[in-house]
Amino acid sequence: MAERRFAAMRRLAGALALAGMIFDSPPALALTARDASAVVGLIEALQPEFGQFAYDEEIAADWYERDAADKGLIGSAGFTADSWKVALGETMRGFLATMPVAELDAIFAKLRNAISGMRELTEAQKTETIAAIDEEVEGLMALRAEGDPFADVVRPLTPKIRSLILGPAMGQ
Repeated sequence: MAERRFAAMRRLAGALALAGMIFDSPPALALTARDASAVVGLIEALQPEFGQFAYDEEIAADWYERDAADKGLIGSAGFTADSWKVALGETMRGFLATMPVAELDAIFAKLRNAISGMRELTEAQKTETIAAIDEEVEGLMALRAEGDPFADVVRPLTPKIRSLILGPAMGQ
């Protein structure tokens, strides 16, 4: 009887250990260096025609559809509509994760200060606009946290992404 109980406890311990390994393991990374590099190259190629890139899922879908109807560069790079959205999202979240929080804070402080100084806005409009920015910042910081698993893959591309996305936005 004691042997059965011991065997049952060993099986239970083994099952718990296995469950712990499964649930404590980081998720498998879908983003490859090849995909991230292709995403950055496609942003660079399409931005002159499609306009300044700013990431969200709707923009990802729009760029895919517009490109598919024209040159088909995204599809030629091996992406489907779904894999493009995933790779683009992971690349952008990885990029955000590579940026120091202090740098992001400085960018948004500059934006808030610029809005505060706009004479053409009423105080109520300024307050409303700054509140909307703060809401966007909160979402951006959540995306940044989600990007930690992709940061190492994206890190070599950070200077290029910075110049494509932040350069024009920051007047560089």
